[in-house]
Amino acid sequence: MDKPRLRDVSLQSAVINGSPMILLKDPERFSEQTLCIPENEAMLFILSRMDGEHSIVDIQADFMRRFGTLLMSDQIRSIVNTLSENHFLDDEEFHAYRNSVIESFRESPVRTSLLAGTSYPADPGEIKNLLDSFIQKARCSVGKEIPGPREQPRALIAPHIDFARGGRVYGAIYDEILAEEMPDLFVLLGTVHSPASSLFIPTRKSFETPLGVAETDTDVLHELERCLPPEKLYGEDFVHQGEHSIEFQILWLQHIYSGRRISILPILCSSFQNFIFQRMVPDLDPEFSAFLSGLKSVLEKSGKNLMVIAGADLSHVGSSFGDPFARGVPDAFLEQVRRHDQTLLETIGAGDAHLFFDTIASRNDCYRVCGLPPIYALLMMLPIFLKSEDERKITGKLIDYDQSLDQERTTSVSFAGMAFY
Repeated sequence: MDKPRLRDVSLQSAVINGSPMILLKDPERFSEQTLCIPENEAMLFILSRMDGEHSIVDIQADFMRRFGTLLMSDQIRSIVNTLSENHFLDDEEFHAYRNSVIESFRESPVRTSLLAGTSYPADPGEIKNLLDSFIQKARCSVGKEIPGPREQPRALIAPHIDFARGGRVYGAIYDEILAEEMPDLFVLLGTVHSPASSLFIPTRKSFETPLGVAETDTDVLHELERCLPPEKLYGEDFVHQGEHSIEFQILWLQHIYSGRRISILPILCSSFQNFIFQRMVPDLDPEFSAFLSGLKSVLEKSGKNLMVIAGADLSHVGSSFGDPFARGVPDAFLEQVRRHDQTLLETIGAGDAHLFFDTIASRNDCYRVCGLPPIYALLMMLPIFLKSEDERKITGKLIDYDQSLDQERTTSVSFAGMAFY
């Protein structure tokens, strides 16, 4: 506490009651709190000095030199205490709390629901009504009748944005599934939003939601352990507790296949920023190729009827993400983003993983496509659905697309639903 160190938290600009504010959030989700502070130079200056190198007295002196005003030590300590109490500081209290949370996760036989009662209802009946309403909304938006006989998709790309914003697209893509033909195993590729050192993070834990437990196929994982050491596979599996992208897909599957036993293989995919920086396609990386080749081999040998689902959003733009739009995201810029998304979706639909990656990397991921890793992994897995004598490719059909812009125009997130046949 003598030299406070702020953890690697995210800062987002927001306008609340007409005033510019900064929202502090924990990307690792050890803290569920969102701290709201005034967006002014003085507050940002104070936070910048909480780097573990400056004492309270140092911050006072630096503040006086910068602003010519005395900042009382009690005021600084009040800020420090608030940050510490909410687990935003890298201090002894946080490390003790972090260890207890991880230990609790490790001891639990299941990964419990993160967002039941917040992002979606906790009551099963209310969940059913909500998800049914999204399917109906999707059908009405395109004048779609109740689907007739059709082919079961081999893979899906679905959003992982919250249901309030992405409900229609969720409804559209999950309406493509044939409920009467349930695959043996769902390979779920989720997005990691917090820092992680591993490119792929599976977990042996099953997932529990208000609609029941989706059981993780530990037999498949056991075979994967023959290729890769367990400590490497599961060393960071705690991040599953704070990530929602897989949970949302499971909830939809439980709804579509109501009352039936669902078998899953949950795998989180972490950032490709290092590959973008190097302009190197991910499959040239030894860790990437070892995991994916091992996974594909195990799945092919299993003989299971598979469906691969990526929970993945597309572009993230606006002042909340650092774009310089003082008066909100302009319509012309949103159209520019839409065209970029459409280009990406064309490469995805063609099954061209390398062109998909290069389209993003060539612009240094300026639109922040957080779904890049799981979508890329899905595209690399598509060949497992083809037999050696097949001449055709698995291709994607765009089902729906949307951009969600908040009322203050500080945040726009785009997402799509695509089915592969």
